[in-house]
Order: sequence, then structure tokens, then C-alpha cells
Amino acid sequence: MSAILEVRGLEASYGDRTVLRGLDFEVAEGGVTALLGANGAGKTTTLRAICGTVRRRGEIRFAGKRIERMPTESIVRLGIAQVPEGRGTFATLTTEENLHLGAMTRPNGRDISLDIERCYSIFPRLKERRSQQAGTLSGGEQQMLAIARALMLRPKLMLLDEPSFGLAPMITKHIFEILAEVKRESGVSMLIVEQNASLALRFADQAYLIETGSIVMSGEAKIIREDEGVRASYLGY
Repeated sequence: MSAILEVRGLEASYGDRTVLRGLDFEVAEGGVTALLGANGAGKTTTLRAICGTVRRRGEIRFAGKRIERMPTESIVRLGIAQVPEGRGTFATLTTEENLHLGAMTRPNGRDISLDIERCYSIFPRLKERRSQQAGTLSGGEQQMLAIARALMLRPKLMLLDEPSFGLAPMITKHIFEILAEVKRESGVSMLIVEQNASLALRFADQAYLIETGSIVMSGEAKIIREDEGVRASYLGY
């Protein structure tokens, strides 16, 4: 399977503080790759570096095209959508207005209404809340909205940052079931950062473990999930 995203020698920093130190990894086309590690390991910074929102060095190829010198808006237009940590909901806008914002970079804005209805079919709760201010939605509903807003881009690659954060286990299970359905139906590739390592490894095809800004282990998710030594040393379960 070919790679839709290829990262080589990725470094990133905030001011004088280097956070990422020469990361190499890939995301297969139509696959799910998980980035795992403790808080502060550099997982979120990796997603930001791909999108160009932090200082970065190295080589990043998306669908064969080098993007590391592109501005964020141009990267989004290529088909990379991010579901940020904390959901990034525009709190004073309605649910439906948030969905329209997700399609702002699409050329000519064609078929936006059809895609909004598709999002409502995936997330029926959002249809019930279509006229409600997004800031008044529950945590689970806001996470659904963040994913739906990303889908409005019609992305080729979704970057998901802690989709289970702050959610009850049953809501988390539901969110991941929906993500699996989206992947099956649309074939969108996914790069997921997730503190719940057990959940992420069940969902992903490939996984990379990050420790203090460097990759210390990689492989098939199912192999990492079954390795007792890996679980004890890095994953905490």
C-alpha cells in the first residue's frame, strides 16, 4: 500500500526549545496510523508541524508533493483536515454555521448542502442541534461537530488530536465506531494522536511511539498491542 503522507527528518521548535528531533514516519493511503506517547512527548506538535502552524524543518510529502514550505491554508486546500485537541468549536456560531466554515476552502463551494446532510446522517444528534450555539453542546456533541466540520473539507487525510479527551467511555466508543464507519465508506486516511493507547491500537493499522520528541518504536498496531514488554514500558496498560 502506498503512503499518502511521508515525513522524513522532521524537527519542530517553539522559540529556542526543540520539541521534535528527526521524526520519520508514514501514513498509508486509506490506512490509520497512531502516534502514541506520554504527555509532552511531541505528538500534538507533530500534527501542528504537518499543518505548518509551528516552526519546522525536514521533508513532508503529501500525495507525493512536498508541503513543508507551504502555508497552512494551502495545505488545507490539498485535502488535509485537522480535528484539534479541545475540538476548536466556534462557540458563538450555530452547529450548521460551524459546518459551513469547514467547507470554506473548497473550490466553488459545490455540493455543500449535500455534504451537510451527509454529516447529519452520520451524526443525527447534530441535526437535532443544527440551530443551537455550538458552545452549548455537550462535550460529546462538540467532538462530533469537530469531526463533521473536518469531513466538510472532503479530506484525503484527517489529523485527529485526542478525540477521546474528556469524554465518557460510552461516548468515546461511539466516536471511534463512527470514525471506523467514515474510513470504510470514504477511504480517508487518518493520523491519530490518542492518550488511550489500548483504544488507538485497536483502531489503527500502524503505530509509532514517541518519547521526548523522538520515535522509539514503530510497527503494526496489532503486534505492538500484543507485546507485553511494550505495554509495560511505554503504554501503561
